[in-house]
Amino acid sequence: MSVRWVFFPFLLSLSLPVIANHGASEPTDGTVRSFVDLKPADKVPLIQFQNGKGETISFDTFKGKVVLLNIWATWCGPCIRELPALDRLQKRFAKSDLIILPISTDREGLEIVRPYYERLKLKNLGIYNDATRAMEPFFPLDVVPANFIIDRNGIAVSFLRSYVDWDDTEVDNMINFYLNQKGPVAHGWQTPLPPRHKK
Repeated sequence: MSVRWVFFPFLLSLSLPVIANHGASEPTDGTVRSFVDLKPADKVPLIQFQNGKGETISFDTFKGKVVLLNIWATWCGPCIRELPALDRLQKRFAKSDLIILPISTDREGLEIVRPYYERLKLKNLGIYNDATRAMEPFFPLDVVPANFIIDRNGIAVSFLRSYVDWDDTEVDNMINFYLNQKGPVAHGWQTPLPPRHKK
């Protein structure tokens, strides 16, 4: 079952995405504290999209890594505002198993995306594009920016469909939590572990 149909049954035939503006249904304070666990967590299918070289790849390319998927578009102001902070975040975790995957949904393809990387002087993020909206059956594309955490096993475990302050002090705590999970993620990074029984 896809993320769309578990969490967004009211999204039936929206054709045009909008900038995140749905505070009543998915409240956010603009920080990673607003990430929501996906229940149940769901295996990401082998969705295909393009990398900056124009090669066709899939999410399986990053299996074994922790993936921060950022869905964005060049016409979205909050999306553009996020990218430099995501670039800094990738630099901070350059020697780790974190992969930040900013996938543009621009139908015009890679040619419209590259100038934004140059203008914003992004040096640590890869360029990716899903011009055909192949992600849409699994990841809802009605709102951008949208962010999803995919664990080392290729399972989508958490999401926040809104702008995020990636320079916030708690970001590294969240990322390190998921990096430290070697097996399936049993709970989100903010959920306390159950108390241990005394022997």
